[in-house]
Amino acid sequence: ETTDELENLSLEIKKAANNVRSRLKSMEQSIEQDNIQSSADLRIRKSQHSVLSRKFVDVMTKYNEAQVDFRERSKWRIQRQLEISKSLPCNSNIF
Repeated sequence: ETTDELENLSLEIKKAANNVRSRLKSMEQSIEQDNIQSSADLRIRKSQHSVLSRKFVDVMTKYNEAQVDFRERSKWRIQRQLEISKSLPCNSNIF
């Protein structure tokens, strides 16, 4: 059940990330295609796009780091459980 929840959340995050990525790309293309008379407006729009892109990259980097950290902790926990189970005799009582 927990694994299914994690997979569903991962899929949702992947879809949302793809949506954001395509919207940022569309925003970039819109900036390039628009004939903006004021260079100040152009600079503002480019700056906004740049900030949003950087924040998106930062968030996705943190998300990937969290995934790697979770994976490593899970591996360690499984490894530790295997070590404990191998050190106990098969019919031993823990309590």
